[in-house]
Amino acid sequence: MGIDEVIERMTVLAEELRKDGDGRLAFHNTYLRTTEAVAQALRDGFFADPDWVDRWDVAFAELYLDALDADRRGEPVPEPWAVAFRAAAAQPDLPAVRHVLLGMNAHINYDLPQALLAVISDAEFGDPEVRARREADHRKIDAVLSIRVGAEDAELQQTEPAATWQDRVMQPLNRMATRRFLRESREKVWANARELSNARTAGPDSYASRLAELEKLSGARVADLERPGPVLLRLATGGFGVRLAGEGQGPAYEGKRSANRGRTAVATRPASVLWSFDPVKIGNLETTLWVTYYRRQWARFLVTSLLVVRDTFGMDWLRTIHGAWLVLRANQLWAPNPGDPDGARRCMARFYALLLLTHGAPADPARAARLEVDWWAAHREHQYEEGSDDGPLVTALARLYAYVYETAEEAVRPAAQHRARAMDISDRWVTEGREPGSPLIASERAELVRCYAALLTAVHR
Repeated sequence: MGIDEVIERMTVLAEELRKDGDGRLAFHNTYLRTTEAVAQALRDGFFADPDWVDRWDVAFAELYLDALDADRRGEPVPEPWAVAFRAAAAQPDLPAVRHVLLGMNAHINYDLPQALLAVISDAEFGDPEVRARREADHRKIDAVLSIRVGAEDAELQQTEPAATWQDRVMQPLNRMATRRFLRESREKVWANARELSNARTAGPDSYASRLAELEKLSGARVADLERPGPVLLRLATGGFGVRLAGEGQGPAYEGKRSANRGRTAVATRPASVLWSFDPVKIGNLETTLWVTYYRRQWARFLVTSLLVVRDTFGMDWLRTIHGAWLVLRANQLWAPNPGDPDGARRCMARFYALLLLTHGAPADPARAARLEVDWWAAHREHQYEEGSDDGPLVTALARLYAYVYETAEEAVRPAAQHRARAMDISDRWVTEGREPGSPLIASERAELVRCYAALLTAVHR
């Protein structure tokens, strides 16, 4: 069977699902259209090895189609599909987009690694040249499907024409989330396929055990998306796709890694923006952030927060949007004097929880939030108490930096001192009337750039 025969089979099934009023039609039609897009890309010579992609896409589709046929006959199906199919039967009023998300998660997370194994031998996985070619075509699928995102969104809008203003506002975010889902989940799929290949090499029992683990993880992910509530937020905070632990990377490995934090931090850190930011860029952005904060230009503050959060902490765009909103709310709660420190801490704890999900640090978001608001308080006290020195502010900043970046307070103290000087300059600017053309802004910017340069040096020491 080739991809054209798969499309014929799916077309027939689509008509049967439509006649039955089956809720699974939303995902099925989306999958049919994307399969047609892949077939067109094959005809256009988009892939390096079109014959391999054809065989792979057929193997992939058959896993879904076989599960659908089995469920319609009342036979057992893998857990991810059982959850997705149950939702279609038990929740007929569930929005079409939710059915699509459930089907995508079941199919990509659970079926796609198996489809890759069906057309890549263990010897080919072990051959760097062959593996690179296969992975390149695997990634090209993202380009094909990303092009479909806008069109599929339009199709779903026709299915559910009574969109609220909230739905319309969320459309761009929905599209961005879908593209991010496809990209990140497929990266994890490739890694999972490698793990399954290793298990297959070890023997049938090892492979069955690893596949059962993948089935459980994938089923839990689909079940999580089935729950009521904001799916995009759950995807942003919970991550896209699932990932099998690698060799030696179970709970014991994570415990060992946590125990080693601070002692061998540089050696175990991931290569992420959290530890490799651009001091000049961040210093410039944060200067704008401070100016908009004191001029109470909250819309510009939010936009600048997006850029600061993205470039300083390296989170994906969904977490960046959520994180920037939390930073905005925390600052709004703190801005009056007296403000709401408890509310600010709650917002910042949620922000640091996003950071933990992305980078595995800081270990305790609540503690990081307390340290964050502690320096806000130290700054306010220093700002309004004439003649006070900046010692408590520098110490509070150093404690936060040391905790978030898992290094010694003494190492980050120079960065804290530069930041405290930048705040003194900013306070003078506020006292002198908050003029946007004041030369004090340039001096403030210079100190913030020095702060981030010193911080970058400290965390890589």
